[in-house]
Parts: sequence; C-alpha cells; structure tokens
Amino acid sequence: MRALIFSFLQLLLICGCAVTPQRPPPLPAFVTSVAKGRPCQTILGQYANQGEAFTEKGKSLGHGFLSQLLFDATPASNGADTVTVLESAPEVIDFQFSTNGQSVVTHRISKYTWSRATGGQGIFANWDGRKYGQPYFCVKGFLAVGISESHGSIFSAGMYATGTDCLLRKGVDGSLIVLQKASHFAVIAIVPVCGSHCTWYRFLPIIEGN
Repeated sequence: MRALIFSFLQLLLICGCAVTPQRPPPLPAFVTSVAKGRPCQTILGQYANQGEAFTEKGKSLGHGFLSQLLFDATPASNGADTVTVLESAPEVIDFQFSTNGQSVVTHRISKYTWSRATGGQGIFANWDGRKYGQPYFCVKGFLAVGISESHGSIFSAGMYATGTDCLLRKGVDGSLIVLQKASHFAVIAIVPVCGSHCTWYRFLPIIEGN
C-alpha cells in the first residue's frame, strides 16, 4: 500500500497535477529559507490541533483538525488541543497530540528513501510502518504525505488512480500551513487526464506563556 501511494503521487508529478496552486490571501507567506542539506522546509514547532480551512480563493470553510487530515483519527487525537512536531531522528518526524498538557497519542512520518522502502531486503514494498509511520517526500519545499489511494480499470478503455495527499509548510508567522489535495489520474484510449481539488488549512502556533 505504501508503494502504491508513492507511485500514485509520482504519477501526478509527471502529469503535472501536483504543482501547488497559489496561496490564498488569508494565509501568511511561506518561510523560504531551507537549512543546508535539507530539501524540505522545517515544520517543527507546537500548534493548535484545530485550524481554519479555506478554498483556493480564500473563502473560509470552517474548522478542521490536523489529526483528521494526516492520520487515522481517534477520539483521543480529535480531542487533543495541541500538537508538538519534533524530529526524533534524522528525517523522522513525530506528531505528539496533547490535551491540557498531557500527551494522548503520537504519530510518525519519515522521509521516503530506497533503504526504508525496501527494508534492506531489496523488496520495494517492504516499508516498516510500525517503525517509520507514514512516508513523506519533498516537493517544491513542502513535505508531501500520501493519505489514501485507489486505482482500477475503466472497462477495457484504460485505467485510473485517485488519491489524497497533504503538503505541509510553515508560515512566516509560525503557523503550520497544510494543502490537502484530492487528485485523479486516468488514461483513456492512451489519452492521459488528470486534475485535483484543493483545500488549504492554517494551524496557529502555540506561543509559550499564552
């Protein structure tokens, strides 16, 4: 499943569907500096678990939870009020969800690499989810996390793949910005077709002492 999600996201990149749309006006500018040797922006920090959702044109869509966007939400994680994002090992990022200062659940994402994908056994689909959590990779400065994927045939005329991924990046005000993309890719009689629907989210930073 991890390999299928990764392959699907790669198809969207080739097709051009994964190009990030323009940031809507309500969201702050992105942090642009990148640490030497790191293709992704850092997203480390502490944030509110509940954020505000926006359309591509900046219209408010109400609220959403980071725990629901990225992980299999549970009552504990949905009830969390804060999330601390930290790097527990090189290119391994933990999301620690807490309620009233007490940790309730931790989820992990790790950068997708060949050695992690094969598990050192030369088998492509051997990602150890218990150790590495969900895979991520870097695209245009964002951390891209594959959330879901489905694929199949279209009668005898072609094939399709659909899926959802989230792209994470930090704003200059310290907010965590998430772009959720529901994308599709199809080949019908050798003609490729692709597109996506996007929703933006902003999760405010938790300032120590507030």
